[in-house]
Amino acid sequence: MNKVSIIVPVYHVAQYLEQCVSSLLNQTYTNIEIILVDDGGDDECPDMCRRYAQKDDRVVYVRKENGGLTSARKKGLETITGDFVMYVDGDDWLEPQTVQRTVETNIKYDADITLFGYKRVYEDVTFESSIFEGNQQFVGEEVQRLHRMLVGPVDSELAHVEKTERIVTTWGKLYRREVADEAIFVSEREVGSAEDAIYNLGVFAVAKKCVYLDEFLYNYRKSNENSITKKYRSKLVAQWQCLYQHFERYIKENGLGQEYKIALNNRIALGMLGIGLNELESDKRFLGKSKYLRKVLKQPKWENAFKQLDFKYFPMKWKVFYSLCKYKQAELLLILLKIIRKLKTKIAH
Repeated sequence: MNKVSIIVPVYHVAQYLEQCVSSLLNQTYTNIEIILVDDGGDDECPDMCRRYAQKDDRVVYVRKENGGLTSARKKGLETITGDFVMYVDGDDWLEPQTVQRTVETNIKYDADITLFGYKRVYEDVTFESSIFEGNQQFVGEEVQRLHRMLVGPVDSELAHVEKTERIVTTWGKLYRREVADEAIFVSEREVGSAEDAIYNLGVFAVAKKCVYLDEFLYNYRKSNENSITKKYRSKLVAQWQCLYQHFERYIKENGLGQEYKIALNNRIALGMLGIGLNELESDKRFLGKSKYLRKVLKQPKWENAFKQLDFKYFPMKWKVFYSLCKYKQAELLLILLKIIRKLKTKIAH
């Protein structure tokens, strides 16, 4: 019976940690080890982690200096003894059959990576999120396509802007240990977000076969107000420029083709949604926010991205949004962003 190592970065998630760990301890698949990586928090989490480790010998407690989510995942990977690897964030939780269903699927198809669907859990509503339509297998060039999708969408993939980032997460996957060891770790403090995409570039590059299980086995909590995605990030644009440089360097060093370059340009253009929503949370007045967005859109990286962006695949709502970006209509863009923020859960569905 293969052992599954579940890595859980833990930092200031005391109110959610019990639900997370309980969901792991109560898995129908019992040959697991749970690596709780305490990232130097000063709340109740360290004591909670110690208690879990004392009560169940499947739990391993690891304490480290604060270094962020990526460093905690890396420390966890250095600690594991399992044949398979799974990541779960400390404020999320698994369905009881998650490990069993993914291990069975992985073994049945002899896959390197098993991907699966998830639920986005808000305070009052939950949405089921598929990555693909129905169960699928990916071999050879199909795995290469998944690898490229980590960089960004191309062609008809642009018809579903809201789905383009669903594939990039480290959670929502079961990795064979051998491919997990090829991960690329870059701190979210350096790149702002999408560090998961960079992690998976290394993993999918060596994968020979992947399978997708169209079952919603992971619960992604969207109501944690302490989450990094809930706060205004003043360095986000600079961090994303660093992120894009990582992608550019990876594409160049690995001799990847034009499709990867188009995918990156599309990522840069589509990223204006995140930049705009982030700017809404700043304490600037309306004109200050619009001035900032126009300044970003005038930068060569964004101007070039919008020049190359193919609008024909967009549904109308995104065609309007990204047209305002292309023509630097910052005031109208801000108004539309306020509407998007208000209706965000409905648009994401």
